[in-house]
Amino acid sequence: MAFLFFLHNGLKAQDYQYSQFYALPLYYNPAFAGSNLDSRLTTGYRSQWTGLNGWKGWVSSFDWYLKKASSGVGLFLSRNYLSKLGYNQTSGMLQYAYRAKLGKEVRVSFGIGLGFGQYTWNPNLGVFGDQLARDPVLPQSIDPLAGGSIGSALFDMQLGVLFYSKKWWASLSGLHPHSPTYFLYKENSLDPRICLSGGYRFELEKPIDYKGQEIPRSITPAILIRAQGPASQLDLGVYYHRPPFVLGAWYRGLPIPTGKLNKLNQDAATLLTGIKQNNLTIGYSYDINLSGLTGPLRGSHEITMTYEFNTKYLSLKGSKHPKGLPCPTF
Repeated sequence: MAFLFFLHNGLKAQDYQYSQFYALPLYYNPAFAGSNLDSRLTTGYRSQWTGLNGWKGWVSSFDWYLKKASSGVGLFLSRNYLSKLGYNQTSGMLQYAYRAKLGKEVRVSFGIGLGFGQYTWNPNLGVFGDQLARDPVLPQSIDPLAGGSIGSALFDMQLGVLFYSKKWWASLSGLHPHSPTYFLYKENSLDPRICLSGGYRFELEKPIDYKGQEIPRSITPAILIRAQGPASQLDLGVYYHRPPFVLGAWYRGLPIPTGKLNKLNQDAATLLTGIKQNNLTIGYSYDINLSGLTGPLRGSHEITMTYEFNTKYLSLKGSKHPKGLPCPTF
């Protein structure tokens, strides 16, 4: 049965992922804390594999500037759960980033995050072997695991660096560098997660609106490489900005045949759209499953919201105009 998944010796857990990862930057890299030149409150929700009533998760974060310290501070909380198996994962992290100049146009930000992870599992939502061995099925198992929920906590940390200029960026981060362990029936470990991402913004034109303000239009290709334990993933995408709207598309997988069967190792294609009105930004995306389990899994829904608070810009010595991050919001 499905609950036997948790009884495997030495379970290797993997982190939950979001398609709109640039709308939830602190979840992927602490160096993004304070990078928006405005304090911001962000939240996201994802429903994955709707055909199986699969994973659901949310993440919320808030980051702001420490004026005159060339720094940013962030806080994020997340929770992921699989209701059918009674499995829950909760985490939180306090983050700090230091921002500095690297040449005339380039900025660099170094980030660190310290936090916790909490894992719980309720085995009673599954069916045990001694129940299936009886006819009729026993209403209550006598297995020791049937006594109730079990849980475990761990200390976690995250490191990251971010380089960016007016038009490009490159981000590298590492989560669980110390491979923390927790105990749910058996010892489980978290492999270090490495994320490398970047992109370039091509400005198309800057038409003038009726108020005399420039409305920039641009195309931004981007890439995300994610590796954790034996698993790796490549995301390729592009965004089209025509304020106040954004359209985008992503491909998750390897676009060339691999392995003994010489087949494409692909996961999903993502379509997304968003709108920004004043200080509020809302984004929606849908993952179209491209794997062999397309029918039973169906797709995944995701929605994000960001509210930016007007704050004074962070200034660097010798810099008259601080430079914001060119990363796409979605």
